[in-house]
This record gives sequence, C-alpha cells and structure tokens, in this order.
Amino acid sequence: MRKLAVILIGLAFFAILQPIEIVSAQESYSGLSKMIGLKLGGYIEFGRYTVKFTDVDQDWTKAVITIYEDGVKKAEEPLSVGDVLYYPSSANVLFAVKLSWVASYREMVYLELMTPLKLLKENYKMTVGATYTLPSGYPPYKITLTEVTDNTATFKITTPSGSIIVRSVDEGKHLIVAYPITSDISQTPIIYLILDDAVKDDYAIVDIYVPTLIFSGLKIVEGGNTSEKENAQVVEEPTQLIYSDILYVGERLRVDYNGTTYQIYLATLGYYSKFSILDKAGKVLETFTVKEGGSYTCTKAPLRVEIPPNSVDLEYNRTLVRVYAPPGAVAEPIIREAKVIAELSVSSRALLLDGEELIVFINVRNDGRGNAFRVKVVAPLPNDFELKSGIGVWTLSTLDPFSEMPVLVYTIKPTKVGTYSLGPVKVEYYNEAGKKISVTSNTIDKIVVYAIPRLELKAVAYNGTWSNYVRAKANSTIRLRFTVSAAGTDPTYEFVKNATLILKLGNALDGEETLYIGDLAAGEEKVVEGEYLVLGEGISIVGATLRYQDPLGNWHEQEFPNLVLINSVPPTVIVKEKVIEKWPTPEDLPEYIDSVLASMGNSSSTLAEEIMNVTAKYVPQEEKKDRIKILLSILLTVFLVTTVAFGTMMLKYKGEYEKLREKLRRKSRPGGLPKKEEQGYKEEGIEKV
Repeated sequence: MRKLAVILIGLAFFAILQPIEIVSAQESYSGLSKMIGLKLGGYIEFGRYTVKFTDVDQDWTKAVITIYEDGVKKAEEPLSVGDVLYYPSSANVLFAVKLSWVASYREMVYLELMTPLKLLKENYKMTVGATYTLPSGYPPYKITLTEVTDNTATFKITTPSGSIIVRSVDEGKHLIVAYPITSDISQTPIIYLILDDAVKDDYAIVDIYVPTLIFSGLKIVEGGNTSEKENAQVVEEPTQLIYSDILYVGERLRVDYNGTTYQIYLATLGYYSKFSILDKAGKVLETFTVKEGGSYTCTKAPLRVEIPPNSVDLEYNRTLVRVYAPPGAVAEPIIREAKVIAELSVSSRALLLDGEELIVFINVRNDGRGNAFRVKVVAPLPNDFELKSGIGVWTLSTLDPFSEMPVLVYTIKPTKVGTYSLGPVKVEYYNEAGKKISVTSNTIDKIVVYAIPRLELKAVAYNGTWSNYVRAKANSTIRLRFTVSAAGTDPTYEFVKNATLILKLGNALDGEETLYIGDLAAGEEKVVEGEYLVLGEGISIVGATLRYQDPLGNWHEQEFPNLVLINSVPPTVIVKEKVIEKWPTPEDLPEYIDSVLASMGNSSSTLAEEIMNVTAKYVPQEEKKDRIKILLSILLTVFLVTTVAFGTMMLKYKGEYEKLREKLRRKSRPGGLPKKEEQGYKEEGIEKV
C-alpha cells in the first residue's frame, strides 16, 4: 500500500475561543494552526525572518533547516521528526521550528512555527465595564469585563475586524483567542487570559499572556518546481481530527481508512503513556510513548496520537486522546457501559406520629465508564405516609462516568402508627447503545412510627371517705391516691416510659413528693398513693406534674394544677339571739296579767280597763265591784312582779352574752381562705321570756 502522508494540525482546534483545562502559560506556545509543507528549497517568510528547507539526507530521515534574519544566515540544524530548532537559542526563544513529518514519497517536509507566550499583565484588576486594549505592536484586540459572579467572569472580546466574541471563564481556568494570519491560517493564541479571582458584581483579577512574536506578513514558497505563493500550502491529503475523547487503559480505538483497519491500544498511563498500533488481527505494528501535552506521529500507520495538557486521570486510568488521520478515515465509537447505582437513606428509623417528618435521601451515581442518558429517578412512598415536600420524580439528561447527581431530598409524614418499609428507588436510563436499563436501590426496613397516648390523671384524698375535697385537722394524716391512665388503641406503638408524678403539696402538707409510676401503654392504668401529714390550719390545693419519656426517649411534662382540696380550718362559732314567745296557762294568766300591768307603769290604766271590759261579762253583777277591786290589786301585783323578774333576767343574760362575745373575740384564727358561711356552725339559742 502506498505510504500516506499525515499532516498534524497541532493547534488547529484553538482557532475559536474555547475554555480548556488550565496550562502553565510560561511553558505554552503560540503557533500556526496548520503545518506548512515545504519541498527542498522551499521557505517561509514572516517579518524579518526566513525559515528554509535547505537539505535532506538520502533516506529522508533528517532535514536541514536554516534560519535567516534580514537575509543573513543565523542558524542551521539537521532535524529528525519531532526535533525542534529554537531561535536564537533554547534559553532565549524568539520562535521555534519543529519538524513534524517527513513525506519521503512526496519529497516534502512539514514544519510547525511556534513562539513562546509572555506575561503582559499580572494580577491585573478589571472592574465591571472596564476595557483593556493590547499595546502597540499587537493587533488591537479589546477585552471588556461585562459580568462577574462569585467564581465566574464574562468577557467581551472585540477583534480588529470589529466582530464580537463573548465567553465566560471560571476561576483558575483560562480562555484563548486566535488571530487570523491568512484566510485559512491563524495564530493561536493571540490572547491567553487566566482568571485568578472574581468578586461578584465588582471586579476580576486576571493574568494576560501574548505571543512573543506575531507571524504577520506570512509568505510561503513551497519549493521544487512550484512558484511562490502568498498563502499557506494546502496539502493534497490534509489530516482531520477523527477522535477527541476519553480512552481508558486497556481499551482499543478502531480506525478504518481506505479499507484498512488499525487499532490504537492504550497500554499504560502516566506522564509518558504507552500506546501500540495493532492491525485488524491484533498484531502489533508499532509501539510508542506520548508525553502529556505532546503528540506522536506513527510511522506504520497514517495516524497521529496527541494527549492534551493536564488530561491524564490516574484515578480512573483514563486520558483525553486526540487522533488525527487523513480525510476519509473513521474512528469507530467505543461503546462503554454505565453502572448506575442508587442508594437510599433516611434521617431516622423511629419517629413519632404528629412529630417531625421523615427526611429521605437518594444518592445516584455512575461508577461505570459509559454515559447514562435520560436518567429518571422515581422515589418510593410507603403506605400510610404522605409526601410533604420535594418531588417524587427527578430527571437528568446525562450522567457522566464516575459522577453523581446532587443528593435528592424529600420529606414524608406518617399518618398511622406501625412498622414500615421504604424503597426501593427505581432508576431508569439509556446506555450509550440506546438500550433502556432499569436498576433499583436498597430497601430500608423497620421504620417504626410511635405515638404518645393521651394521658389522664385523677386524684382523691381519704379522711374517712375518698373524695377530691376533704376536711382534716392540723397534725392529722390523710392519704392521697393518684390514678394515671393512657388512652389509645395500640399498646405496642403507643406508650410512655419512666413516668413520674412530682406533687405540689404547698406548705400545709408533708410527705413524699415524687411518686414513680413507670412505663404506661395505651389502655393501661396505674394507681399510686401515699400518706401525708397536715402541718397546720388552712386550705391546701394539691397539684402535680406528670413527667415521662416518649417512645424515642425525649422527656415531656404535663401539668395538673388542681387535683385535691384539703380544708384544715376549724369551724367558726356564730351566736344568734332568738326570742321565743310563750303564752301563759289559764292558771298563770292572772299572775301574768298582773305582771304585765305592773311593768307598764302609768300607762297600764288603759290596758287594765280593756281587761276589765273583757272579764266583766264573765263575772256575776253582784260580785263585780268586789272583783274589780280584787282585779286591780292583782294587776298591780302582776305588774310589779313582772317588772322585777324581767329586769333580773335581762341583767343575767346580758352578762353571759358579753362573756361569750369576749371569748370569741380573744380566740385566734389561723390564716387561710375565707370560711364559707354554710359550713359547720354551732348555734346557741338564748331564750327570752
């Protein structure tokens, strides 16, 4: 098979602005986007310099390259494929010439022109809206900072032709801009900008690098029998980028060209990575190494393998590889399998009904080498739970290899006590071959939902009878009984632990203030009691605090302020005066009339006459006069006796009454609540005759 020429386009992919992985600018070069093909005697002119292909050995393994400055020969060196001639020296490089390929069958060599990047602005502060223009000697590119976020800056680059390019760059990353030299050749980069720092809506700190030399006025003379051409030579079989993707150690990339199959095999990975070129049957045609940031042009196949800077990933044994081949070559895609894994976790496996919600976490990651497309995650929801926040389904267009989705979070709330299972999470995706794959996560068992039963506390006191109101004497003892009950339907999940009663006895009772109840489940009742001493007179209200733990161990307190009333105030004696009317008997009537008339003094005559009128009709006429005398005598006697008797009795009872009042006044009363008027009074009646 006729040997094919391979043209390496070293920096062609930089012809447009494109953020890439950061490279140390001091070690980078700006170069032409195409290699220049020269025959013997051909040359390249730019500015004051000429690079000429002046000689070659018989086997076409070495080509002599000569550099002229202002027409004067300054440097000359034989180069093999891959060698570089630095001008004026490797320690002080203005530009460099690299022999990239020798096409002996065409008697042509292919050269790359490069010039080092130099630091133009270091730690340069640009505020939002500010514009920086490249200095004299460079194309008048303008760089304007248009927007700054916390870690990203957006720049607008105005080219000399007036076209606008807008790109964003992250902190620690860089952007590059190409400069068109001819219609199909560019110098890349003309601007190399690194974003060091970004302050939102304020400013950005950047480093700006530019080429040491601009290859302006480029003129190419192919040599041989051809005439001079002002433009770059278009090679008859220009190369093209046929693969720019990840290659893992042990993988083979198949390339088909002109009916021949080649396989690029990555054997080892490192700063120098080892490759082999195999034929269709797997026979090794060539083995070579490629330095990170470098490339290699195969001698046994029309292929060039390049590893961009900072592309080697030793953690996952992979690297970014670019493969160039003649037009018409095809790289067969490598179908890799994704390995999607879903993991389910929760904030707790025990929770309270009507308490905190259960937080569910879903982690989805791809541990495989292939991409997962159209990823769909369906979250589980157990019975007797309701979705409170979040969503139940998530989607993602692409899940890259060895990457993971942001943690998916949602909350659910139980509506019933019991033991439940959660899961599994269902994940659906399509692999690189377009096949639908379904995977499931783990299942979380024994999620227990508890509840606190409704607690009730009743209390009674005993002092002869059980009641919530009792009377007691000072220095006597009484018994207090407390009944705690838990209302509920499921004692397995509804209960409290370590319940304790803390009594509030006040100052009038003395006894045990803490009564331990223990565990209490739904439908259960417990009774505790104790004996207490009444310290003094007064009204005592007994309350209590019920302290307990819920099924999760959290402490709670419930107040019961008014349970029992103890009254130790003695009864109050109230004296009431009561007049009892007493009618005299017939035998006592004369004496009574006499005493009444006697008590009336001078006013008794009227009453005596009325009495005489009443009695006259019952007395014989002949005896009337005598009886009147007798009656008057009797009335007078009765009046006198009654007066004396009544006065004596009044003096006697008045003295006793005053003594009783004095006794009541001197008697001390203990403090306490006011006495109810209807409670136990002792009455003493005083008869008044």
